[in-house]
Amino acid sequence: MKAKILALALFSAVTALWAQSLVVRTSVDRTQLSVNEQLILTVELEGEGANSNLKPELPDVSAFLAFLGSGGTSQSVQIINGRMSVQKSITYYYQALKEGSFTFPPVAVTYKGRTAESQPINLVITAAAAPPSAPAGGQRAAPQPSAPATNDEQLFLRAIVNKRQVYQNEPVIVTYRIYTLVQVAGMGQPKIEPSPGFWVEEFDIGTTLKQREEIYNGRKYVVADIKKSAYFPTSPGRKTIQSMVIPFDVRAASRRRSNDIFDSFFDDPFFSRVVRKEVATRPVEIEVLPLPEQDKPAGFNGLVGQFRLEAGVDKETVKTNEAVTLKVRITGQGNIRSLPKPNLVLPNDFEKYEPKVSETINRQGEVISGSKSYEYVLIPRFPGQQRIPSIQLAFFDPQARQYRVERSPEFTISVQKGEGAYVAAPAGLSKEEVRLVGQDIRFIKTAVPEFHRIGAAFYQSSLFKLLCLLPFLALAAAYGYKRHLTRLSGDVAYARSRSANRMAMRRLAKADKLLSVNTQKEFYAEVSRALIGFAADKLNLPEAGVIQSELQERLQARGVDSSLVQSYMHLLQTCDFQRFAPAFGAAEEMGRIFQQAKEAIIKLEKAF
Repeated sequence: MKAKILALALFSAVTALWAQSLVVRTSVDRTQLSVNEQLILTVELEGEGANSNLKPELPDVSAFLAFLGSGGTSQSVQIINGRMSVQKSITYYYQALKEGSFTFPPVAVTYKGRTAESQPINLVITAAAAPPSAPAGGQRAAPQPSAPATNDEQLFLRAIVNKRQVYQNEPVIVTYRIYTLVQVAGMGQPKIEPSPGFWVEEFDIGTTLKQREEIYNGRKYVVADIKKSAYFPTSPGRKTIQSMVIPFDVRAASRRRSNDIFDSFFDDPFFSRVVRKEVATRPVEIEVLPLPEQDKPAGFNGLVGQFRLEAGVDKETVKTNEAVTLKVRITGQGNIRSLPKPNLVLPNDFEKYEPKVSETINRQGEVISGSKSYEYVLIPRFPGQQRIPSIQLAFFDPQARQYRVERSPEFTISVQKGEGAYVAAPAGLSKEEVRLVGQDIRFIKTAVPEFHRIGAAFYQSSLFKLLCLLPFLALAAAYGYKRHLTRLSGDVAYARSRSANRMAMRRLAKADKLLSVNTQKEFYAEVSRALIGFAADKLNLPEAGVIQSELQERLQARGVDSSLVQSYMHLLQTCDFQRFAPAFGAAEEMGRIFQQAKEAIIKLEKAF
């Protein structure tokens, strides 16, 4: 048996090692094209085997595509911790021959006697578009600029769930991911429709979107996770996780209309206009299974997950009327907020007070985990050997698909007779307050006080008069401060305007810490957030959904100098360009942008 296990482990290790030595991926520039249009196929080889002189085995697609030739090869090599990683890309060109729905078969590559294959790609070829008719009179029609629009394949959202069938109270992890082939200049506030029948916990994914490349449906996209949530279904049946809608600002550069060099210059993304586009995820259907009735333990109240129960007392030998602390801690994965209060059964000789409850929830990674603690104060009133029975926690484990019961040990408390008689205490006291029960009332002192001769009358002194004025001065100061607080709480525009400069300088200070070529994207993101946040606070605009054109119109309407507005907008455009289409820049350039942003905020503060 041991030999079989060892052989299986060795086979798995060898298989995993070879799988890492060569990976084949294919992608196309489009999945829908017309007859006679060109298709670009990119074959990517990754791993140690990519450094070899390998030749991909292209499938026969002559029935619907004509092979035009190869476009060349590019290669990159990285050495991390002594291991070499090679990535090679090979480009091939095809031409569509006939309309229909087709599948581009996997591309195979043989390395060290083994063959690695890519995933197939589905293609849709439509009829060729009719050429534009010539105008009457033989005159040539002027070319029309194409509409700067984006289709569903260029920018879309997906709601990716880890499972579609769960038990009641078992979490469904939903990752909201953006896929884009276009330049995104900004993102508005996400709007999620309510999903009845779910308790939702949000994951912490950070404030900066982490972009990466991913092949989806045969096309290579730039993707980023927008939001991640855990949905806990509260009842069985079919449930629907509703759509999330996000407005995006998309850079839509116009197509060149001639061979004029000025047209080429103004095709630069810096001069392209921004188009707002709303994208939404599709609703996700979830099947929620009821918890099984078979083997359901007594005291089960619907808790689902994986948990551990720990309990302990601070002392096992006490005197009567002396406090004992019982701590119960539950840790694990699941809906931590729904953890029930422990069913604590005590002897009649103990007096129990409401526990102090504290909880910690970890919303990072792929699961919701954490702990919940209960601290009880117990007062033994009579001497003897007292037993605290075991505490039980019943829950359903969805991975094992069975019920489990966690039990704490039984505690024996040796209570000795103490001084003083039994004194009943009110409920809701802490351990420190319980110790003073029966000692908080003292006898009246009967000692004769010492008398001192009275000198000059204090009420006739200047200090007495000044002390009499102090309450009126304090009242006037309190009244002024209250008016200030009232205005801050009632006038949102006033409150945001007062704190705008402080918030902007705080963000610039954060950007100053990121002033490095290695953190170029994060630096420009913080500078852009400081500029937009300052102007939005001064104009009382929502920071999340404000766009640059609206910001420019509002600043001009407030009478701000046009040159200051133009320089302010130029800084915002520069930051956006560096964030979403970064170019190599030196630290001196980043420092110059930082100083200009700081000066622009100071000038705009004076303009208001």
